[in-house]
Amino acid sequence: MIKKLCVLLAVLLSVAGASLALEEEGILQERSFAKRSMMLEGTVEPGKAVAVTAPFGGVLLDTPLDAGDIVQIGDVLHTIQTTKVYAPFDGTVGSVGLRAGDEAARVQERYGALMYIEPASPYVISTTTANAHDAPENYTVHVGETVYLRSTETHARTGAGFVTLVEGRKYSVEVTGGNLRLDEHVHIYRSGEYAGRTRIGSGRTRRNADVAIAAEGGAVYRVHVEQGDAVKRGDLLLELVTGAIPMQELPENRVRAQVNGVVASVDAAAGETVAKNQRLSTLYPFDHFRVAAPISESDLPYVEIGDAVRIELADARASLRGTVADISGLNTAAPAGDADAAGYTVYIDFPRDEGMRQGMNVKVYFNEE
Repeated sequence: MIKKLCVLLAVLLSVAGASLALEEEGILQERSFAKRSMMLEGTVEPGKAVAVTAPFGGVLLDTPLDAGDIVQIGDVLHTIQTTKVYAPFDGTVGSVGLRAGDEAARVQERYGALMYIEPASPYVISTTTANAHDAPENYTVHVGETVYLRSTETHARTGAGFVTLVEGRKYSVEVTGGNLRLDEHVHIYRSGEYAGRTRIGSGRTRRNADVAIAAEGGAVYRVHVEQGDAVKRGDLLLELVTGAIPMQELPENRVRAQVNGVVASVDAAAGETVAKNQRLSTLYPFDHFRVAAPISESDLPYVEIGDAVRIELADARASLRGTVADISGLNTAAPAGDADAAGYTVYIDFPRDEGMRQGMNVKVYFNEE
């Protein structure tokens, strides 16, 4: 009996030892399995796209930007043309009831205009050819012709002007110089010698009204004058854009790159009218480039998220250290030579490197000693 028990105990110990040996061998196999080195071929691809949008509406000016261009933070990518309003004549800026960021329609609704210009010419005369010297040529007046004025009260007060409006026998004269007074009756001549045969009419001087500066709509982008400023015809008064803009932080009309990267696409053409927040171009930031490497299901056990890898350019010019960031969960194309297996994609992040370009071929080494 004791002998049988000894034999049974020996058998059990033998089985237990064999089982422990198998278990230890399995652990060693598993550890060896996890540390297996391998190489995958992959390509550099963008991990993120950044949209460059219009800060406000306007016409896009020509900007030499093409897909594939390398850009740096601060580079001008696009320029949006504003609507510029110019002084229609010489004068003095009257009331200015607006500032950058205001909606043009609201300002005009409240004040009747965006601003007013007091003409440099103080007086105008509205008259007809009814009092012209009786000669055929004196009954036809032309817009823009120069005329000469003299007071009917005293020949000491004279002036000059030009015809601004003609409607049949009626016409208007804007006084541009002289020492005439308000509400003074004058004769109007074609000759600077005030010859009676050249008289084309007469009338009274009246105050030349301020002229309203208005716009169809939009938002005020910049105001270039202040109340009391003297302006010449053609001077820039203000700029408008379409779409609301903030008063606190006036955006530039030059749209700049906010990241270092490569232009993926140019989405708006020069001459195109763009709206606020419309996409103008798309950038791939260098900070978000990654490597995508196909992997077969048989190789998946050797890769885990967080693994450190070495990335080598196809021509072996340089190598970088990277980290496995993600592994796709969907079956994609299997790597070449393993068509029967299911395929997945390993995504590897690497430190910023502006020498890397989209589509570059690389080799990725896993589990190197």
